[in-house]
Amino acid sequence: MCGRFALTTTNEELSHRFALKTQQNFPNRWNIAPSQTSLTLTSNDGFNLSLNNQDKFGIWEPGLKKRIINARSETITVRPMFKEAFKSARCLVLASGWFEWDANKTPYYISLKDNRVMAFAGLRFKEEENNSFVILTVSAKGALSKIHHRIPLLLKRKFWSSWLGGTDDLPQECLFSPDSHFFSWHEVSSKVGNVANDSVSLILPISKIQ
Repeated sequence: MCGRFALTTTNEELSHRFALKTQQNFPNRWNIAPSQTSLTLTSNDGFNLSLNNQDKFGIWEPGLKKRIINARSETITVRPMFKEAFKSARCLVLASGWFEWDANKTPYYISLKDNRVMAFAGLRFKEEENNSFVILTVSAKGALSKIHHRIPLLLKRKFWSSWLGGTDDLPQECLFSPDSHFFSWHEVSSKVGNVANDSVSLILPISKIQ
Protein backbone atom coordinates (compact mmCIF):
# COMPACT_ATOMS: atom_id res chain seq x y z
CA MET A 1 0.00 0.00 0.00
CA CYS A 2 1.03 3.64 0.08
CA GLY A 3 -0.07 5.67 3.08
CA ARG A 4 2.77 8.19 3.31
CA PHE A 5 4.96 9.73 0.67
CA ALA A 6 7.38 12.59 0.09
CA LEU A 7 7.64 15.18 -2.67
CA THR A 8 10.65 17.42 -3.16
CA THR A 9 10.96 19.07 -6.56
CA THR A 10 11.84 22.30 -8.33
CA ASN A 11 10.27 24.32 -11.09
CA GLU A 12 13.17 23.25 -13.30
CA GLU A 13 12.40 19.57 -12.74
CA LEU A 14 8.68 20.10 -13.32
CA SER A 15 9.51 21.84 -16.58
CA HIS A 16 12.06 19.31 -17.78
CA ARG A 17 10.31 16.10 -16.77
CA PHE A 18 6.64 17.07 -17.13
CA ALA A 19 6.75 20.08 -19.51
CA LEU A 20 5.08 22.21 -16.85
CA LYS A 21 5.70 25.93 -16.64
CA THR A 22 4.96 27.44 -13.25
CA GLN A 23 6.29 30.37 -11.28
CA GLN A 24 4.95 29.03 -8.02
CA ASN A 25 7.47 27.57 -5.61
CA PHE A 26 6.28 24.45 -3.83
CA PRO A 27 7.69 23.68 -0.39
CA ASN A 28 9.43 20.37 0.13
CA ARG A 29 7.17 17.82 1.78
CA TRP A 30 8.73 14.91 3.62
CA ASN A 31 5.69 13.21 5.16
CA ILE A 32 2.48 13.63 3.15
CA ALA A 33 -0.31 11.84 4.99
CA PRO A 34 -4.01 11.13 4.33
CA SER A 35 -6.19 14.29 4.32
CA GLN A 36 -3.18 16.48 3.47
CA THR A 37 -2.86 18.19 0.08
CA SER A 38 -0.28 17.45 -2.60
CA LEU A 39 0.43 17.87 -6.32
CA THR A 40 -1.40 15.95 -9.04
CA LEU A 41 -1.39 16.20 -12.81
CA THR A 42 -4.43 15.93 -15.06
CA SER A 43 -5.05 16.26 -18.80
CA ASN A 44 -8.05 16.60 -21.07
CA ASP A 45 -6.25 15.13 -24.07
CA GLY A 46 -3.58 12.96 -22.50
CA PHE A 47 -0.74 15.23 -23.60
CA ASN A 48 -1.07 18.77 -22.22
CA LEU A 49 -0.67 18.47 -18.46
CA SER A 50 -2.32 20.67 -15.84
CA LEU A 51 -0.92 21.00 -12.31
CA ASN A 52 -3.25 20.82 -9.30
CA ASN A 53 -1.78 21.82 -5.94
CA GLN A 54 -4.74 21.54 -3.57
CA ASP A 55 -5.85 17.94 -4.08
CA LYS A 56 -6.35 16.05 -0.84
CA PHE A 57 -4.87 12.60 -0.29
CA GLY A 58 -7.65 10.06 0.23
CA ILE A 59 -11.40 10.11 -0.34
CA TRP A 60 -13.76 10.21 2.60
CA GLU A 61 -15.89 7.09 3.00
CA PRO A 62 -18.80 7.88 5.39
CA GLY A 63 -19.68 4.24 5.96
CA LEU A 64 -16.17 3.44 7.13
CA LYS A 65 -15.63 6.85 8.74
CA LYS A 66 -12.13 7.09 7.30
CA ARG A 67 -10.29 8.08 4.14
CA ILE A 68 -9.67 5.49 1.45
CA ILE A 69 -6.17 6.17 0.17
CA ASN A 70 -5.42 3.30 -2.23
CA ALA A 71 -7.15 1.37 -4.99
CA ARG A 72 -6.04 -2.05 -6.21
CA SER A 73 -5.26 -1.83 -9.92
CA GLU A 74 -6.65 -5.32 -10.45
CA THR A 75 -10.19 -4.31 -9.41
CA ILE A 76 -10.61 -0.64 -10.35
CA THR A 77 -12.78 -1.44 -13.37
CA VAL A 78 -15.38 -3.28 -11.31
CA ARG A 79 -15.42 -1.74 -7.82
CA PRO A 80 -18.34 0.73 -7.61
CA MET A 81 -16.22 3.23 -5.68
CA PHE A 82 -13.60 3.48 -8.41
CA LYS A 83 -14.95 2.38 -11.79
CA GLU A 84 -16.43 5.76 -12.80
CA ALA A 85 -13.27 7.63 -11.84
CA PHE A 86 -11.27 5.08 -13.81
CA LYS A 87 -13.27 6.00 -16.90
CA SER A 88 -13.07 9.77 -16.64
CA ALA A 89 -11.01 11.10 -13.71
CA ARG A 90 -7.51 9.72 -13.82
CA CYS A 91 -4.49 11.64 -12.62
CA LEU A 92 -0.78 11.36 -11.94
CA VAL A 93 0.36 11.76 -8.34
CA LEU A 94 3.85 13.21 -8.03
CA ALA A 95 6.20 11.71 -5.44
CA SER A 96 9.92 11.59 -4.72
CA GLY A 97 9.50 8.44 -2.64
CA TRP A 98 7.16 6.66 -0.28
CA PHE A 99 7.24 5.08 3.16
CA GLU A 100 6.33 1.51 3.95
CA TRP A 101 6.29 -0.53 7.14
CA ASP A 102 7.29 -4.19 7.23
CA ALA A 103 5.73 -6.95 9.34
CA ASN A 104 7.79 -5.81 12.34
CA LYS A 105 6.47 -2.25 11.94
CA THR A 106 9.90 -1.02 10.82
CA PRO A 107 9.55 1.96 8.46
CA TYR A 108 11.44 2.20 5.17
CA TYR A 109 11.83 4.98 2.63
CA ILE A 110 11.69 3.83 -1.00
CA SER A 111 12.65 5.86 -4.07
CA LEU A 112 14.03 5.48 -7.58
CA LYS A 113 17.77 4.91 -7.63
CA ASP A 114 18.29 8.12 -9.62
CA ASN A 115 16.00 10.08 -7.23
CA ARG A 116 13.77 11.38 -10.03
CA VAL A 117 10.26 12.46 -9.19
CA MET A 118 7.86 9.59 -9.89
CA ALA A 119 4.38 9.64 -11.38
CA PHE A 120 1.99 7.29 -9.58
CA ALA A 121 -1.28 6.33 -11.24
CA GLY A 122 -4.14 7.98 -9.38
CA LEU A 123 -7.89 8.54 -9.48
CA ARG A 124 -9.39 11.94 -8.72
CA PHE A 125 -12.69 12.71 -7.00
CA LYS A 126 -14.74 15.85 -6.39
CA GLU A 127 -15.48 16.66 -2.77
CA GLU A 128 -17.15 19.69 -1.18
CA GLU A 129 -14.03 21.78 -0.51
CA ASN A 130 -11.15 20.12 -2.36
CA ASN A 131 -10.71 17.52 -5.00
CA SER A 132 -9.20 14.36 -3.60
CA PHE A 133 -7.22 11.45 -4.96
CA VAL A 134 -6.29 7.84 -4.33
CA ILE A 135 -3.11 6.06 -5.42
CA LEU A 136 -3.33 2.80 -7.34
CA THR A 137 -1.31 -0.15 -6.06
CA VAL A 138 0.05 -3.34 -7.59
CA SER A 139 1.75 -6.46 -6.29
CA ALA A 140 5.36 -5.90 -5.25
CA LYS A 141 8.09 -7.85 -7.01
CA GLY A 142 11.38 -9.26 -5.84
CA ALA A 143 13.11 -7.92 -2.76
CA LEU A 144 10.57 -5.13 -2.24
CA SER A 145 7.91 -7.73 -1.50
CA LYS A 146 9.78 -8.56 1.72
CA ILE A 147 8.81 -5.14 3.05
CA HIS A 148 5.20 -5.16 1.86
CA HIS A 149 3.24 -7.13 -0.72
CA ARG A 150 1.81 -3.97 -2.38
CA ILE A 151 3.51 -0.91 -3.87
CA PRO A 152 2.24 2.21 -5.70
CA LEU A 153 1.64 1.81 -9.43
CA LEU A 154 4.52 3.76 -10.95
CA LEU A 155 3.78 4.73 -14.54
CA LYS A 156 6.54 4.92 -17.12
CA ARG A 157 6.58 8.10 -19.16
CA LYS A 158 5.40 6.29 -22.31
CA PHE A 159 2.13 5.41 -20.53
CA TRP A 160 1.26 8.85 -19.18
CA SER A 161 -0.85 9.91 -22.16
CA SER A 162 -2.71 6.58 -22.31
CA TRP A 163 -3.51 6.76 -18.62
CA LEU A 164 -4.57 10.40 -18.53
CA GLY A 165 -6.43 10.23 -21.83
CA GLY A 166 -8.91 7.72 -20.44
CA THR A 167 -7.94 4.95 -22.84
CA ASP A 168 -9.91 1.78 -22.08
CA ASP A 169 -7.50 -0.60 -23.75
CA LEU A 170 -4.49 0.12 -21.55
CA PRO A 171 -1.40 -1.95 -22.28
CA GLN A 172 -1.16 -4.69 -19.68
CA GLU A 173 2.42 -3.62 -19.03
CA CYS A 174 1.01 -0.32 -17.78
CA LEU A 175 -0.66 -2.02 -14.82
CA PHE A 176 2.30 -4.11 -13.71
CA SER A 177 4.84 -3.01 -11.14
CA PRO A 178 8.47 -2.39 -12.12
CA ASP A 179 11.16 -4.72 -10.82
CA SER A 180 12.82 -4.03 -7.50
CA HIS A 181 16.18 -3.22 -9.10
CA PHE A 182 14.84 0.19 -10.19
CA PHE A 183 14.47 1.23 -6.54
CA SER A 184 16.61 1.84 -3.50
CA TRP A 185 15.36 1.71 0.07
CA HIS A 186 16.58 1.99 3.65
CA GLU A 187 15.27 1.93 7.19
CA VAL A 188 14.22 5.31 8.58
CA SER A 189 13.20 6.80 11.91
CA SER A 190 9.91 5.79 13.51
CA LYS A 191 9.18 9.52 13.77
CA VAL A 192 7.64 9.28 10.30
CA GLY A 193 4.66 7.67 12.01
CA ASN A 194 3.70 11.03 13.50
CA VAL A 195 1.97 13.21 10.88
CA ALA A 196 3.12 16.33 12.72
CA ASN A 197 6.72 15.57 11.72
CA ASP A 198 7.79 16.89 8.34
CA SER A 199 11.54 17.33 7.85
CA VAL A 200 14.34 15.93 5.73
CA SER A 201 15.51 13.77 8.65
CA LEU A 202 12.52 11.48 8.02
CA ILE A 203 13.97 10.15 4.76
CA LEU A 204 17.56 9.75 5.99
CA PRO A 205 18.91 6.26 6.76
CA ILE A 206 18.52 5.50 10.44
CA SER A 207 22.31 5.12 10.74
CA LYS A 208 22.81 8.78 9.77
CA ILE A 209 20.55 10.26 12.43
CA GLN A 210 21.52 8.20 15.45
